[in-house]
Amino acid sequence: MRKALLPLAMIMASLALCLLVLEAGLRLAGVPLKEARVLCFDAILGNVFCPGIEALLDNQYESTIPVRINSTGMVDREYPYDKPANTIRIALLGDSVAASLYLAPELKFKAIWEKQLSTQLGRPVEVLNFAVDGTGTWEQLQLFHLRARAFQPDYVVLAFFWGNDVWNNDAARGKGGPDPLKDEYPSPDWKQKVRVLHRNANRWLWNHTLAYQFLRTLVERTEAILSYKRSLERAQAQQAAADRMASDPVQDPAFAWDSDAWELTRTLILKLNAESRSAGARLAVTGIPSLAQMSSGKPLPYGALDDFLARQGIKAIEVLPSM
Repeated sequence: MRKALLPLAMIMASLALCLLVLEAGLRLAGVPLKEARVLCFDAILGNVFCPGIEALLDNQYESTIPVRINSTGMVDREYPYDKPANTIRIALLGDSVAASLYLAPELKFKAIWEKQLSTQLGRPVEVLNFAVDGTGTWEQLQLFHLRARAFQPDYVVLAFFWGNDVWNNDAARGKGGPDPLKDEYPSPDWKQKVRVLHRNANRWLWNHTLAYQFLRTLVERTEAILSYKRSLERAQAQQAAADRMASDPVQDPAFAWDSDAWELTRTLILKLNAESRSAGARLAVTGIPSLAQMSSGKPLPYGALDDFLARQGIKAIEVLPSM
């Protein structure tokens, strides 16, 4: 055992020394840390914002912007679970549009809502931002069940993004994970716990060590070179599919109201409405189109969604005329 462990210990010590030397060299050379990574992994939800961190992100103006994620994984300030007296509390669900990582806190629409609604109603209004980048209605239903409802919201606002939420929902169903429509919220097994720890450790190393950023970037670039042909073929196939959709909106699930993807999306909205009501809250939905969809001239089924929501007694918050 000693004969086996001694060489292993020497190898590990040598690797650690090399990493320390690389870290010191990069710091002495004035190499800055790259943009922080703020996504962690959850066994049910998939990607979530890492709780309790403060980091710097690169914005589009060649500068950085600080982002703060609270202890429950919201890009927001801290909130107590118990709702303050005489306060209206709104749980906001959505993706990167609603999370607005690259906006200063006072410029996010949730902050504007809080300020103006509090003034108009003459009582405090809190908008708790549970939005997470890359999610669709599938994950947002899970987020409400696992996190948002514990904060006793009076209202739930689903910020539905026409740009990709329908695709995201269809893709989430295809992954074969826990199904929120069947109330599947299992406890993670040991493999999932190991995966969570691994992802969180990688994120911590990226945010705090130049050596890891350097080596990880080198690996990613090498993988991209080795898989260039496959990547090119995949990109060409995606472009061909996009071209077909551009010429025939019926093939695009965002436009095809009678598609399986839209049927799934409507079912998820109904489930979210039922869970909101069981938690003592009312659901409202606001649809946010992408700029390309607004300028394409293709008829997104805005009216069909509004009619569907009206039949179910769900309030629709119209933003299209303003946009």
